[in-house]
Amino acid sequence: MQHSAYVNGADIHVGTVISIAGKIISSGDDLALEFPSNDRAPGTVISASPNELEVHISNETWRLRPHAPSDSEPHSNMTSVDASFWTVQVKL
Repeated sequence: MQHSAYVNGADIHVGTVISIAGKIISSGDDLALEFPSNDRAPGTVISASPNELEVHISNETWRLRPHAPSDSEPHSNMTSVDASFWTVQVKL
């Protein structure tokens, strides 16, 4: 399955928030990431659980965790009411 995903900044780094269309994300799913500059990048979900995603984006692998409402990073819901929000935790 492919999901549209929206990045809240110019690049992927620790603290970046990514909104992904759809709440059910599985290993092997593809991501079509879009940045505020309208640049795009492909991604692949390596592993998925309700508490963690590992994704491969532009030759780098990242661990994401659910975005907490207390996180200070702003984000916008560009996907839909069914979006899930994830914060980049670490580069693997």
